Amino acid sequence: MFKSKTSEKIFFSFIIGGAIGNLYDRIIYKAVPDFIDFHIEEFHWFTFNIADIFISLGIIFMILNELIFNKQKK
Repeated sequence: MFKSKTSEKIFFSFIIGGAIGNLYDRIIYKAVPDFIDFHIEEFHWFTFNIADIFISLGIIFMILNELIFNKQKK
């Protein structure tokens, strides 16, 4: 039996929630609207949406959790 910590469940929920949000937009609107456009002077970041933020945060937190916190257990 596998057990997971609450933090791992939250991180995974971020990823699944963002994916479901993008899937919903794809099914309903036939496209995923990206509306956050970040740029400062000549620097221009890619355009993204809220679902992309949650997917990215979930992945970043899961990687940090595996690299940092799981090493401390060993």
